[in-house]
Amino acid sequence: MKIRVSIFKFSFFGFCLPYFCATTIEINQKSLLVVIVKEKYSLSSHNARFDTEQKCHDYLIQVRWNGRPQCPDCGNDHMNYFLTTRNIYKCSECYKQFSVTQGTIFHMSKISLMKWFLAIYLFTTAKRGISSIQFAKLLGVQQRTAWYILQRLREALKEENEVILSGIVEVDETFVAPKLHRDNRLQAAKWKHDKEQIRLHGYSAAQRERMGIKKVRGRKKGETNEMIQQRKLESGKYKKTIHTPFEKGTVVFGMIERGGILVMKKIGTNIKKVTTASVLPLLIKHISKNSVVITDEHRAYQPVSKFFTHYSINHRSEYVNGDIHTNTIENAQKHLKKMIDSTYFHISYHHADGYINEYTYRWNRRERSERAIFEDFFPVTVGRKLIYKDLKKRKDMDLAA
Repeated sequence: MKIRVSIFKFSFFGFCLPYFCATTIEINQKSLLVVIVKEKYSLSSHNARFDTEQKCHDYLIQVRWNGRPQCPDCGNDHMNYFLTTRNIYKCSECYKQFSVTQGTIFHMSKISLMKWFLAIYLFTTAKRGISSIQFAKLLGVQQRTAWYILQRLREALKEENEVILSGIVEVDETFVAPKLHRDNRLQAAKWKHDKEQIRLHGYSAAQRERMGIKKVRGRKKGETNEMIQQRKLESGKYKKTIHTPFEKGTVVFGMIERGGILVMKKIGTNIKKVTTASVLPLLIKHISKNSVVITDEHRAYQPVSKFFTHYSINHRSEYVNGDIHTNTIENAQKHLKKMIDSTYFHISYHHADGYINEYTYRWNRRERSERAIFEDFFPVTVGRKLIYKDLKKRKDMDLAA
């Protein structure tokens, strides 16, 4: 008897169905085609897998300690006691008490592990992220609780962009900023900004026209350059893409290995921050010396040839010259902007690192199954304790800088 197994994908009217495989069995030179349907790891299958607190608890023990609870103080994993009344362990040598969530993002959380596991599934499998309001509806918690959970999950991915790239590496920068007409918070900020400008410098030309006040030619006494810029913006002389002083964007610097992983870092709030002093240390840190670096002709990349094999592409005349192009990194940056524009609308500068880490985590695992993406998240939860007081400090630190 001879058995031959072949796996392939079915196509139905041009749509590929990756969850089907076919097994061909040859018995006495007669073939029998058997179609086996693979179950996709969906939300219903996830809820069936972790439908009790005990299953979640046992899974954490298996992932963190390989099934043997280990004391975080002395490292003992032999005959540790389990106190059922408090759902914690007690070391058999140093007699200190510990839990499976100690020192993780779940530490001192009143949210059940079932909700935490559901949160991780939604967070890791949503292609373009998930807002805190939608998160709160799905988990059955308040919006501020959902936002805090999301920040803890992003904290777990703190080391996602701390990797070394090799081979052919494409490098580029982009500017991510909010859109005023889609964000109520920015509209409120603009209203306060305009009110303060009126108090300091009087009405703008557009407001004078609406109120029927006679226009005055030339620059008004006491007017600042900021007021003139605002007037030009309201009159339509500036393009819609220009940003007013109350809008704070983020410059994201990206590096991607062709056929490999992506690394992104924030480097400032203004495109003028893209300088050799801010870019070159990141290239040296995240790219191996024998790599080939491809950039555009920005002047900040001129000294790169001293450290790497460097090629550049002139976007004024062409975008592709053989294998020299930056289309891969620009594609990754485009999806980052789509995630922000379609889901978050506006990300604050002092929390931008978390959103960037969230995006790169999903991008680097985009070809893996949803179950693998979900399970890859748990090893990084250890040692990522985050409390709300430390989270609030980030804004003060960025303002001080």
